[in-house]
Amino acid sequence: MATARLIPSTYYLSSSTYLSVSNAANMYANTDSDTYATVTNSQTGTTSYYIYLRGFNFGSIPSNAVINSFSIKLRARESGVTTSTSYYPRVCNGTSTLTGSCSMPSTTVQTLTFSELQVDYDDIKGYGDDFGIRINCRRASRNTTGYMYIYGAEIEVNYTVPNPRTITTTLTGNGSIDPSGTETYYDGDEYNLSIIPTNSSDAVSATKNGTAITLTHHAGGSETVSAVPSSEFTTGFSDSGADFYQSSSVTSTSWLEYAIGHSAESPYSTSNTNNTYVKPSGETGWINYHFDFSDIPAGATITSVSVKVYGAREDATVDSTHVARFQCYSGNTAKGTLQNFTSTSNGAVTVTDVGTWTAEELYDAQLRFELGYYGGRMLGITWTVTYTAPEYYSYSYIVDGDATIVVVIGSAQHDTAYVQLSGRVVEVTTLYKKVNGVWATQTVLSGVFDPGTNYKLNT
Repeated sequence: MATARLIPSTYYLSSSTYLSVSNAANMYANTDSDTYATVTNSQTGTTSYYIYLRGFNFGSIPSNAVINSFSIKLRARESGVTTSTSYYPRVCNGTSTLTGSCSMPSTTVQTLTFSELQVDYDDIKGYGDDFGIRINCRRASRNTTGYMYIYGAEIEVNYTVPNPRTITTTLTGNGSIDPSGTETYYDGDEYNLSIIPTNSSDAVSATKNGTAITLTHHAGGSETVSAVPSSEFTTGFSDSGADFYQSSSVTSTSWLEYAIGHSAESPYSTSNTNNTYVKPSGETGWINYHFDFSDIPAGATITSVSVKVYGAREDATVDSTHVARFQCYSGNTAKGTLQNFTSTSNGAVTVTDVGTWTAEELYDAQLRFELGYYGGRMLGITWTVTYTAPEYYSYSYIVDGDATIVVVIGSAQHDTAYVQLSGRVVEVTTLYKKVNGVWATQTVLSGVFDPGTNYKLNT
């Protein structure tokens, strides 16, 4: 088992007018920290204002990890801040509080642990950068400045990673395989192998741990596929203090998620006018919509790519604060040209320059929609790809241990073994090799024998 301590990297203030933060970097630490950030409440009243700790590094835990347990902790103390239990720290998705309990900070620094949580780890990981710890900085009295001293926060995760497995794939003959060589997988992963022969007339065969496996044949040719935004999306901001807004007090990505699962031809709505924007003014934020093109075979030639979006901008002006623009990406690499929505009315717009693409780049295809203080809306996206695939073969299985996959293309698969018996050379009809303690039939002889080694025949 392993333990990770996920720490915050950003914060958000419910009021930048009355709340201010000094030494913010000190609170981007776990609860062992002895240094602190100071949140000052300068409002001459007893209104509740909040700081939200966000940006926990969920990606530091392997994607295939099994989560055994987790706990959420905050290390803090206060001065001049109300200690009424009605204002205890909360865990949140955006600014929406989640069920859970926590003690109040006191004038003595202490580590507080949240209890009675009704969310699991997958829930909070799914919230991503919207997950946060909300700390109330409400003054205890009108005439006393409130200070909250935050030393750090963490999500302590206990997890187990399955045993790593080694999958080695080799090729004999004319063609290519993907993946090739030795790679690490884990039990339960899906392993996918593509085999492209140079000459379509060549026969193709393969074994796994010495036993013949069945390959799926694909005739190849030209094909057109389309995709809409998948359920996966990521977000980012030009400044750590920025966020998406639906109104002056509501932060959320929910309206931006309207495009998920919807095409430009059949959008979420043709009449919806809910605009998302970004504060503070002058900053921008973006959502990256992801598209699944994993079915395009490796080595395919991409002959055309087209992208169409459906949406609008909030205001017709285009400048540093009036932002509603989009661009294609492969992972973190921008493709083509940045383009603006030009109309405040909903409509379909074709991306004029999508750039050039390979099959491998399309495996991480994204469309980035960027917004400013005056933003906009995205209600559907269609991404269409036409490709030409060579004739190829594929093999897939669920990993359950180490494996060696031997691929043979062409005449090399007709290897023959001979032995000398009583002065005569005799062809071997069936050859066995012990693999992982089990005698397995060897249909491909390449790699069975080591050069320069003498072998003894047992009869």
